[in-house]
Amino acid sequence: MSFVPRFLLAALAGGALNLAFPHLRWWWMAIVALALLHVALGRSRPGRAFAYGTAFGLAFFLPHLSWAITSVGTYIPWAALATLQACIIGLYACLRAVALKSAWYTRSASVWIDAVGSGLLFVAIEGMRSRFPFGGFAWGLVGYSQVEGPIVRLAAYGGTTLVGFTVVVAAVLLARVINPAGERSGRFLSRAAQVAVAGALPLVAALAPLAGNAETGSLSVGVVQGNVPRPPLADGYEQARRVTANHRDETVRLVKSDPQLDLIVWPESASDLDPRTNDDVLAMIHESVLAAKVPILVGTQEYFENGRYNQHLLFVPDGNDVRIVDSYTKQHPVPFGEYIPYRDFFAKISSDVGKVRTDMLPGQKPGIMDLALADRNVRVGDAICFEISVEDLVRDSVNRGAQVLIVPTNNASFGDSAEAAQQTDISRFRAIEFSRATVQASTVGTSAIIDPRGRIVGATELWTSDHLVAKVALRTSETFAAKAGIIPVLGSAILALGWVVVGPFTGEKRASRRHYSDLQRKR
Repeated sequence: MSFVPRFLLAALAGGALNLAFPHLRWWWMAIVALALLHVALGRSRPGRAFAYGTAFGLAFFLPHLSWAITSVGTYIPWAALATLQACIIGLYACLRAVALKSAWYTRSASVWIDAVGSGLLFVAIEGMRSRFPFGGFAWGLVGYSQVEGPIVRLAAYGGTTLVGFTVVVAAVLLARVINPAGERSGRFLSRAAQVAVAGALPLVAALAPLAGNAETGSLSVGVVQGNVPRPPLADGYEQARRVTANHRDETVRLVKSDPQLDLIVWPESASDLDPRTNDDVLAMIHESVLAAKVPILVGTQEYFENGRYNQHLLFVPDGNDVRIVDSYTKQHPVPFGEYIPYRDFFAKISSDVGKVRTDMLPGQKPGIMDLALADRNVRVGDAICFEISVEDLVRDSVNRGAQVLIVPTNNASFGDSAEAAQQTDISRFRAIEFSRATVQASTVGTSAIIDPRGRIVGATELWTSDHLVAKVALRTSETFAAKAGIIPVLGSAILALGWVVVGPFTGEKRASRRHYSDLQRKR
């Protein structure tokens, strides 16, 4: 194929990848889409491979991240974010093209080396973009597309690295059936084996055991989704006050319907006005805690001279009063959304920088809080909003003893987009990865209670006032993924780097041997 057909095929493949994510969640489409990408790549030169990979990335990320338009209100940040992520996929394609210069590519084992090498390189690149720059952006990872499929069970054994690797290996094996790139013998048997292995990978993954039983009892949790006035009220103070009042009112309804609770979770920004400095919202929280007679986690913000913190505060009843006994401050604010890095520089590029008037600063405390119940203590892990996509932070909470995960989030600025559903799928993935029940509380939806096997026990609709109640299993044992830590990411990066470096080196040696043989024959 010439450049244009390959470019268009790569773009088609990127668009098809969206079908594996919400709302359709056709998990198998991720394998098909990546197979088409690798057909388009073939043995292209690095420059062209970068173009094909970037076209794939743009066709995927522009629709996948379209909620950024709704959130920010302009197209420039959305286009910049999608383009950056797409170029990272282009980098993968470019490096793979370099690796394929190896002498082994035309040998009988090349299919399998290509599949494993491409899988390692792809997840290494995903691991990089999840952490760099500015702390990374771990949205749209291939692993998150698998929550409805069998391959996701591997999350408990290697996180997004192992799940993504498995998907890419299957995709490359199928791509090489379509575009075998010159195998010299055993073509039929080789291709039949490729199809068989690609088909067997999901079946084998389906056999991976997942633990989900309660190990230290259960926790009766209530989730409150108070909703947000839509459209927003003209008065910002009254808007914030109304949101808190909505959560108070829904808490009262929750307590009347199911008073036997251990904990109630309010979402991020349920009290945008700091109850430590605002008596009005403090009175609402006071009323809610005393009505429930159980601790309530409340999302709020703390403002000070040089910035602000995004926090989750643990309020507990104390006789006729309430008090704050613990808190968590968001460690990973979203760059360009909650703070502006290099503000002076980027202000010269876009006036949208001014929309983030006060930078959010990172907290230094780990994402854990201790909940003291009448008969026991329960350690909860807390990841505020986009932090649920930050694998390292969530794993740290589990390593520190979190028995259940709490995800307070505010999806009000994303409208009716797929962002809330995407975030819910990431929460489901984390539940499987670390074998922890996960409680996601949103201001406007989707709120969800998820069991340790990633199954949704209950969920709310968007833009409704609602509540959820469930007994969730408490667990202390760690999955292999939790114990392995960052080793799968580093391991894949080291092996992928070796594959890329060895490629041109062995290719040059082979070319030199051919040149020497030609000279000998001429003599």
